[in-house]
Amino acid sequence: MNILQDFALALVDFPTALPYYLVLLAAGGLAFLAANRATNAGEQLALPLRTAFLVVFCSQLVLLTLSLLLFQGYADINDFFPLVYQTLTFITLVWIVWALAFPQAKGWLRRIPIILTLVAFLAGCFTIFYPAQQSAALGSSWVHQVWAGASLGLLIVGIISILSRKHFFKLEGFLVLLIAALGYFVYLSNPTSAALPSAVALSQLLYYPLLVSIAWQTQPKPAVVQQVSPLPASPQMAEAFLELNLQTEQEQIRNALTHSLSVFLMSDLLGLVERTSEGNLRVSNTYDLIREAWLPVFELKPEQVPQLSAHFEDALPLSINNVEELAEEKAALLQALGYNASDCLFLYPLKGEEEIPKYALLCLTPYTNRAWTPEDQSRLSVIAEKIVQVLDNTAATEAQARAVEELRINLNQMQRQNAHLGEDLERHQKLLGELRQEYLQVKNRYSKETQLWAERQKFLEGKLANLEETLQKQAAAFAEVESLRQQKAELEEALTKNNEKLASLKHTLASAQEVLSGESLTPTTKVEPESSEGSEMLSGIQAAAALEATLQESATNTLDSHTIQLENRLQAIPSIPRRVLATLQKVLQSLVSNAVAASPQGSSISVELLPSDDLTLPESLEIRVTDQGGGLSEAEQRAFLSFVTGAENDIPKSIGNAGALQQAVALVQAAGGHWWIHAEPGCSSTYRVSLPLDEHDALSSGSVED
Repeated sequence: MNILQDFALALVDFPTALPYYLVLLAAGGLAFLAANRATNAGEQLALPLRTAFLVVFCSQLVLLTLSLLLFQGYADINDFFPLVYQTLTFITLVWIVWALAFPQAKGWLRRIPIILTLVAFLAGCFTIFYPAQQSAALGSSWVHQVWAGASLGLLIVGIISILSRKHFFKLEGFLVLLIAALGYFVYLSNPTSAALPSAVALSQLLYYPLLVSIAWQTQPKPAVVQQVSPLPASPQMAEAFLELNLQTEQEQIRNALTHSLSVFLMSDLLGLVERTSEGNLRVSNTYDLIREAWLPVFELKPEQVPQLSAHFEDALPLSINNVEELAEEKAALLQALGYNASDCLFLYPLKGEEEIPKYALLCLTPYTNRAWTPEDQSRLSVIAEKIVQVLDNTAATEAQARAVEELRINLNQMQRQNAHLGEDLERHQKLLGELRQEYLQVKNRYSKETQLWAERQKFLEGKLANLEETLQKQAAAFAEVESLRQQKAELEEALTKNNEKLASLKHTLASAQEVLSGESLTPTTKVEPESSEGSEMLSGIQAAAALEATLQESATNTLDSHTIQLENRLQAIPSIPRRVLATLQKVLQSLVSNAVAASPQGSSISVELLPSDDLTLPESLEIRVTDQGGGLSEAEQRAFLSFVTGAENDIPKSIGNAGALQQAVALVQAAGGHWWIHAEPGCSSTYRVSLPLDEHDALSSGSVED
């Protein structure tokens, strides 16, 4: 925490503060340059962003200049620099909050940032020249606390506005204001005596780059606009316009007018917009060209469609071909009409002799998403006056007839244009047919050549596949021969080793029998602890020879599957009872049997005979048997310990030869010996047994070593 605090404090002190000011200045400049271009979010969002980022850039430029002068030794600047910093920071926050949280503000709301800027400037001048505040160490003074509290309150208002309403930069704006608010919150929670709030400076380093990201999103994107050329008159258009002359009632005339105009403009939806006495916008006689039906009448309040209402009153055409522009107003229109979405909107006020138009044409394209062009406005401007006359004089037959006649004249002109276009189309179709015939001839000529090449390629691919198959078979045969050769060599080597081991075993057995003489103690000797000869003493040489002979017999039995390696480190052992030797033999056989069961085929089993270092058994012998069974898991070790201590009755079946281990454990416990186990998971397990050489020195205990 101290390191972070030291880092934050270093941000506002020269010369370490130079990167801080440069980063903020660069971020403000880049954001202004990006927002200064044509915006993808519309001009309504571009102006607040450009203004806010210009204020940010100028403020950071002033702070950087004052900081450099202060660093050069102008001590007088040190008296008022912290207050200048607080004032300019508050002003930048005013414009940032306004641009991100209130971009579509209108009327007197647009003047709020200007008013707050003037108030902040006057307050900053007052605090700067206030004698009691002319000190550099003002970090914890009430003036700085007031500035910080005002900034935090401003940010909270902006956050609430973003969360409660739809915004174009909702996520990015929320993050910017949240990071800035956290900086002031930390500063107010733990104010320091530093001249500048280091926590605020740190938060600026975090959210200033986000301003560049927001500005970059306003870059113009190439919109896919469907270019619609002027449509010539068609029989359907002529029929639609002629309907005007066949109707006598006002509603029928208005329906016929919207029908004909929808065909004329190729508009999916076209309706008449009028201003009601309550000031609402009434949309009536809306014709669906695709479904060929008229839609119900509905009204919208000016606050629901502010832009449409403003253009209607100002007699200014409005053409929207972007999904983001006027999204809320288009949604309100489509919801009232019962449609889902439309990216394109066209409002054309029909201005007559009055200053404020009485009518307007509203065009939407929810089916085709047709883009509106200036050519559409030009086409309407030719007949706009006549449409107004038709609407104003629906009760006057003469005026209606004149309007229909003029419309018919325009229709005839369009039909003549259509005829010329038809001739051009016929000529182009003829030329296209000739080109198509030439193309077919060239295609047929090259298709034959392509077929020949394909057949040749198929033939070569078949030959190549046959060659590859032959090569693979030969390679497999060579590999099999080489493998057989290697196996033969390995078998010959193993046979040689086995013969040598067999000879050695025969020699060892013969030596053991000679040592033991008439009453030889062979590995197969079954020493019964209850026999009358159990207390007969044997020499250390006889005991060692008997143990080694036992191990050699086990090795002979497992000659084809495993290799047993014996390491006899018994220098000299005292004479032991025959009963103790019998126990040692049985334990050794059981441990080797378990190791063989646990180890994989062909692996090596290590057996060690050595004096025991068990302090509880001064006169004892230790047997160590190491298998290659992959080691015991922690669960298997705990299960084995439970069996040794008597908590469970059975050894887990996963531990080698459980029956052999059970016999060994019972013998060791009966002889007063000790058990240990050392497991390396994934490698091996070593079983250690310590048995007393004196049958009267008995301790019945056991343990497991992890």
